[in-house]
Amino acid sequence: MRLPHETEANQAPVILIVDDARLNRELLRLHLAKHGYRFLFAQNGAEAREAVYDHPEVDLILLDLVMPDMDGFAFLRWRQEHGDAQTIPVIVNSSLDDFESIARALTMDSYDYFTKPLGPNDLEVVLPLKIKNAINARRLMLETRRQNEVMLRELEMAARYQQFLLPRSVAFPGLKVSYLFQPCQSVGGDYFDFLELSNGEFGLLMADVSGHGVAAAMTASIVKALLPGYLEQLNSPAEAFAKLNADLLRLTQEDSFVTAFAALYDPRERVLTWSLAGHPAPVFLPRQGEPRLLAQDSVFLGVFENENLPATYRDVRETVQPGDRLVLFTDGLTEAPGAQGGAYGLERLLSLLQAQREQPLEAWRELIWEDLHSFVNADFPDDVAFILTEF
Repeated sequence: MRLPHETEANQAPVILIVDDARLNRELLRLHLAKHGYRFLFAQNGAEAREAVYDHPEVDLILLDLVMPDMDGFAFLRWRQEHGDAQTIPVIVNSSLDDFESIARALTMDSYDYFTKPLGPNDLEVVLPLKIKNAINARRLMLETRRQNEVMLRELEMAARYQQFLLPRSVAFPGLKVSYLFQPCQSVGGDYFDFLELSNGEFGLLMADVSGHGVAAAMTASIVKALLPGYLEQLNSPAEAFAKLNADLLRLTQEDSFVTAFAALYDPRERVLTWSLAGHPAPVFLPRQGEPRLLAQDSVFLGVFENENLPATYRDVRETVQPGDRLVLFTDGLTEAPGAQGGAYGLERLLSLLQAQREQPLEAWRELIWEDLHSFVNADFPDDVAFILTEF
């Protein structure tokens, strides 16, 4: 069966009158026509079933119970087995006035029950009011369903955008990279990328857009479209952030902002040049020595004009040695809630990184994920993304 998910709000509602007596059908039509309804007719349940198949515009059914071939109870049973037909409210109008028949019909999802013969007050006031309320309730339910379907389509679209943002492969000479991305049930705006630039340098990018859904995914796609180009063109993460900040102020909503980390790595000079834009500070683990954070005063992208920044974007140059490691992550990692309360936290991450420092990069990644997964032990409320690099 194919029934509509919505009925045009400006279209006159359609009532299907089901009764084996022509006089009863005509009596109902005459009294209800003044309310602007359109009508279809059936003499028994079998004809009513066909009418529902053939006329998806039916908004309400007025149903007799005692009819030949297929009575009203049989029709109600059929309706219960067809989910789309259940969206059409049924008002029973029957000569059966015993409690058992009334209770049986009502427990089969009938909207209301009237016994024949209908009095003047029923025909003029009560029945029209019940019909109006039933049709309005159905249309509201169908509109809610339509909005839910739109929302689901938007989430599916956002999920496709999010997959588009992920890097397809990672293979750089002199630089090992491993990463993990765990999307939450809703869709967010996490973005990360690895770039091989024309001058022989490598770029490392990570960004996190505020909020979830299509808007966040679209903003992340803007970051992906613009930031790599700026990084190569300007050869400066800080200058790239300034250019991107101006674009985001122009292209995105006022309540949207982006945190980001960007770095350029020159494998010939073994120099890492990085900048931060309100993003969680990455962890730098030298081959010899204690881990430290690549932290600096910084401000989100897409919030302040460049000439009014509370803290300017600036580049920091680091000389790295073979075996040094860098860990990038979004706040979905450190802020992940634990099954027993609290957040995963930076201290727990630092402790694990230091304790497992000698593990190969891929094994290191799995250990982090297993520890985080056991800590949360539930669905993640935010995307989790982290990148592990070894120079």
